Amino acid sequence: MKNIAGKSNCYFIHSIVIELISILIDIFDEKKDYNKIFDIYTEDYIDNLQGEYRFLREIIKSLPFHGYEILEFLLINKGFNDINAFKNYIFSLEDEEFFYIFYGKYIDKDLIKSALKDDESLNKLYSDHNYISTNYLALKSLFVNKDLFLKEFFTAIESLYTEGFIKEYERIKVEIYKELPKIENSLLNLEPLELSQKIMGKTFRNRGLYRDYIFIPSYFINVKAIRFFGEDQILIYSLYHRDFTKKDVIDILKTISDETRFEIIELLSKEGPMMGKDLASRLNLSTPTISHHMDKLKEAGFINEERVKNSKYYSINYNSMDKFINNLSSRFKKNKDC
Repeated sequence: MKNIAGKSNCYFIHSIVIELISILIDIFDEKKDYNKIFDIYTEDYIDNLQGEYRFLREIIKSLPFHGYEILEFLLINKGFNDINAFKNYIFSLEDEEFFYIFYGKYIDKDLIKSALKDDESLNKLYSDHNYISTNYLALKSLFVNKDLFLKEFFTAIESLYTEGFIKEYERIKVEIYKELPKIENSLLNLEPLELSQKIMGKTFRNRGLYRDYIFIPSYFINVKAIRFFGEDQILIYSLYHRDFTKKDVIDILKTISDETRFEIIELLSKEGPMMGKDLASRLNLSTPTISHHMDKLKEAGFINEERVKNSKYYSINYNSMDKFINNLSSRFKKNKDC
């Protein structure tokens, strides 16, 4: 890790592990936006990978962060550029310790231990923490087949470490290091937590204090930014700035044209961050209905989600919303030269 000049507790790093995990998650993403990886892998290669790891794909699809949960272990292991060290550390953990870290240390270890032994306890765990999986059967499959999940996950990751990837990674490292002076300049005027909030376009409820702040730009990550925190904070953010296509704009307009989703955006804009159950109460809707609408708004990039213990807080992603509004405005502006 490179220490950022003038900030003894701020670090800048690139990460092979994060790039490979991001590629894998992108391949298993149903949106099938593979533009970033077609320079490395052929369509047949991607199709074969999806077919070979069907169990892994189904588990990743059931996870709320689509597999990025595995990056929680970087807070402890710090194996940013050593795939084997990262893998070996995770495989060395007892089952209850693995799930405790995997789910962000929010679930009681004793409950996890009981859930690994009997279905009744697993049912209770899912009832109390149903945000950890889209469905109970997928959760049960993960608890029963954790070793298979990890074996397939890391075997797939290792298969992506090709000569083509290495060549592309050397190219994007140049782009990654162009970020360093930008981060250094920003930290001259902002505290690391403030800069983190600016990058993510949100105000954090979990605010530390953190021992170290680690900034990791990524080319292949398929979300705008994601944050992990314990004693330290790790902020991973995307370098891939793709403009909204015509299809993107149409799809987003369809999403927010739904009356309930429009009301959610209005309410969050006026009230600030809110819990899902409070949104449900204010709009007289069930919690599952709110969750469905929030998933659609997150896909559009308009909503941030932050977990505080067992509660989800939602807020507006103003970075994404402003970018969309500017794009939409530019499409309908009259050419003054005409």
